[in-house]
Amino acid sequence: MPKKSKVNKLSRMSEEERARYLQHRADLEEEARRRKRELIARFIKNKLDKEESYSKMNTAKINQEWRYILRKIKCKQMASDIQGMIISFNFLVERKDRQILSLTRALEDSDEQHRRAFQTHTENLNYFLRIGAQRLDKLHTEYDRQKDLLLENWEGEELDITDNQDRAEMKLTLITYIQDRDFRAYKKKREIAMLTAKNDERLEHEEQMRNLCRPKQLEIELYFNKLRDTYDSYEEHHNPMMGHYRALREKDDFYQRDIARNERLIEQATDILMNLQKEWMRTTKSLSNKMNRMTNRKEDLAKKYWQMKKESKLMSCRDNDMLTVLVNCSQDTIKRLEEVNSKVNKITQMNQICSKYENSRLDVLEDCPEDWIPLNFEHLNEEMINECKEYMKMDKFLNKVNRVKVQTMCLKAEKAKLAKENIQLKQYIKKYLTELALKGGKDRPASMKYTSNIQKTDENGRTLYRPVTCIEGALSNAVMYEKRMKLQEQRDKELGGIRAYPRVCW
Repeated sequence: MPKKSKVNKLSRMSEEERARYLQHRADLEEEARRRKRELIARFIKNKLDKEESYSKMNTAKINQEWRYILRKIKCKQMASDIQGMIISFNFLVERKDRQILSLTRALEDSDEQHRRAFQTHTENLNYFLRIGAQRLDKLHTEYDRQKDLLLENWEGEELDITDNQDRAEMKLTLITYIQDRDFRAYKKKREIAMLTAKNDERLEHEEQMRNLCRPKQLEIELYFNKLRDTYDSYEEHHNPMMGHYRALREKDDFYQRDIARNERLIEQATDILMNLQKEWMRTTKSLSNKMNRMTNRKEDLAKKYWQMKKESKLMSCRDNDMLTVLVNCSQDTIKRLEEVNSKVNKITQMNQICSKYENSRLDVLEDCPEDWIPLNFEHLNEEMINECKEYMKMDKFLNKVNRVKVQTMCLKAEKAKLAKENIQLKQYIKKYLTELALKGGKDRPASMKYTSNIQKTDENGRTLYRPVTCIEGALSNAVMYEKRMKLQEQRDKELGGIRAYPRVCW
């Protein structure tokens, strides 16, 4: 009906009216197409703005997800490194403890052996010294007894000898006195007889000489007087000397008698001395034999002592070597602990760097006070509590990691929800554009045609593809790394959780 009325209407119009009407209809259609194009352009512009905002938001989410993936990868690597270092450190500490225990046991055993050896050595020395002291005391008492006996015998013999000597001297003095008396009487008689004979002869001779030498008598008397004077002067001069000579002669006689008596005493003492010398030789020989035996025993003990001293020096050197090894091991342990401490410091620095990129929502321990003390540590002192607080920082870090994981899961859920909404919106826009394009029954404008089949080529005729953006490349690398990590975890589970750690050489 409308077409028929329209045709009837056009047939009733004149050429000018028909042309004006067709022109008007063309203007209306052109206006409708223009409005349609404006509406589509506005819709596409709004859609592009929304897509741009969504792309920025998605880019930010992808960057955040990429950073989370990188943090997760780094945390896994750090966790594996820390686990390996913990196992290596525990192994080294146990090994050092075993070495220290073995060294302490060896030192205690060597000290006990040294003490026992020294105790036995001192006991042996005390035993031998006690035996030697007893033997010397016995010899000393025997020597004193023999000396006292010899002195008693000597005193008795000396008294007997002196008594015999006194009696012999008395007899000799009596004999000499009797002989002197008889000799003086005989001498006196002989002198008287000689003097009488001499006087008679002298008188006769004087008479003869007086008769013969009367002329020379005066001269002889003169010379005789001179001779008498000379003789008197000689006697006066030599009487003291003669008295001294007589005294010396008497002394010489006394000394001769004393010397004879002393010679007899010396002979007796010599006999006694020879007997004593023989006894002394026998005693000296026995003592020398005993001293030789004791000297040999002393040399044996000295050799044993030097051997024990040498062994003690060797043991002390061995102990010093073991102590040096222990010190070197402790130094290596200290170096290893310093390396572990440096790694932990690097981990804390990385944690501080990563905390700069976290939101305020990640501060999961903002409600935890600084002076918080666990119930298990109430009985500890302040130093141990501070040490535990230092280790509680790792718990805070793990709580942060768990909070980040929870937020990541929430973001993933939100991402899935927004992806579904985006798909629904794309379908709605596609449906709307399709309906809008097919509503007028005409083709879409040339500007709206999608030229996706056109490919760009370079001067040599090779096809040029669109370059990959950094976000797409990072996302693809992260996805590939996640796949590799999952495959690695599956492989580790199949192998039984075997993992290689760096070997430590000593």
